[in-house]
Amino acid sequence: MNILLRFFNKFHSLQWKLTLSYIFITMIVLILIQFFAILIYFGVVHYNANQVLAGKVSILAQNMSVNFNGSLIDRDQVQVALKGWNEEEGIEFLGYSALIDPNKSIIAAAGEQAPNANESKLDLPPILDKYINELFAGDPQADMNFGSYIHKEKDIVYAASPIAKQKAVLGVIMIRAENLQISPWAILPSFFQSFGQLLIMFLAGSATVGIAFGMVTSRGLVRRIRKILKSSDRWRHGDFTTSVTDSSRDELGQLSHRLNQMAKELQLLVRTRQELATWEERNRMARDLHDSVKQQLFAVSIWVNTSKSLIGRDDDTARSHLSEAETLISLTQRELNALIHELRPAALEGIDLAHALEDYAHTWQQQTGIVVNYDVHNSRPVSPMIEEAFYRIAQEALSNIARHGEATAVKLVLDCGEFVSLTICDNGKGFDVKQADGQGVGLSSIRERARNIGGQVDISSVMGTGTIVTIQCKQGES
Repeated sequence: MNILLRFFNKFHSLQWKLTLSYIFITMIVLILIQFFAILIYFGVVHYNANQVLAGKVSILAQNMSVNFNGSLIDRDQVQVALKGWNEEEGIEFLGYSALIDPNKSIIAAAGEQAPNANESKLDLPPILDKYINELFAGDPQADMNFGSYIHKEKDIVYAASPIAKQKAVLGVIMIRAENLQISPWAILPSFFQSFGQLLIMFLAGSATVGIAFGMVTSRGLVRRIRKILKSSDRWRHGDFTTSVTDSSRDELGQLSHRLNQMAKELQLLVRTRQELATWEERNRMARDLHDSVKQQLFAVSIWVNTSKSLIGRDDDTARSHLSEAETLISLTQRELNALIHELRPAALEGIDLAHALEDYAHTWQQQTGIVVNYDVHNSRPVSPMIEEAFYRIAQEALSNIARHGEATAVKLVLDCGEFVSLTICDNGKGFDVKQADGQGVGLSSIRERARNIGGQVDISSVMGTGTIVTIQCKQGES
């Protein structure tokens, strides 16, 4: 079984597929050529009714020879053979069919114009009478010595064919035909016989030609395709320095040339993407440092400055502020480690987004003295990418409020449903959103982080009444 599978698997290769296709196409073309050639041939024969008649009379003479046993003749069988033979062969004519002996006496006759047997002799044209005399005389120079002889006078066709055994002529079949017509069915047996013989020859020849042509032509084609496959495998593994060596100008050569150009463009694209990735990573690190470490160091500076002002007046409070600053410095160190190792924010380790924002809001309230009202709706799990983005956006927004908003109260609303949304609202002095866009890192960082997770940001602010920042993202888009 395995041997058969291995044998048939060979035919799955391109070389064998091309070879077999050449064989089948060659066979079909040759068979069609043969078929039409034979049709044309028999069409010509059909219109040459005299030759068809000669062939049929010759066959009749051969079949009738069995009725001769030396000088004895089975007259009844001969009469039966002459009667209606032409209709069986698809030949129609007015006249007669007769068998004559060496004395030119009629042994048997049949047909509408048949003469009486043993009572008369046939009235034949001189040239046909001479031919029959030569046959019975055994003249080796006689035309068509043992074949059919055709003679035509006006609309009458005469056909004669000898009945011979061991080159001895025992009798002659004589046909007189007027208004001769040949049915197409009369040539079908000969057609199929010739077609079958030629078909075998053509099949053997086409198979030989197809295999030879297929093996020779497909070998070069397969070799060139294998070069392309070899190079494409190298490209698949990132090696674009390999090119397809094919200098021909046909379709495969053009394909190889275009693939080489594509490989060069891909190599340039990979190099460009690597450079862009480097710049993107730098930008990301810059955003992360701005959103986390910078904000926390700003908070540390607040704690330290407050402690300095309290030294000597309220040492206990100063020590408490320094302790908070120390805690914040420790958190900043963890944030730096997280950035270095490309980890998520340290505040998100081990807890979800809702609790991380609650802890950060509480710490930020202690640092800034701004009251924070925090509210959470729904509690579906949030993907890590969305968690990090929303946490960083909240840091940036609260940092902007502390530095520029002059607010006394902030409200945070987090909704973790099918859509994750975060709303940050303050009662500060507000600002002109159009004028502020593009001038600082903060707002652009918020918009870029939201865009990276497929989210949307809406920032609205009215001078003197505060600012509302709303971020929304569908969970499936992250």
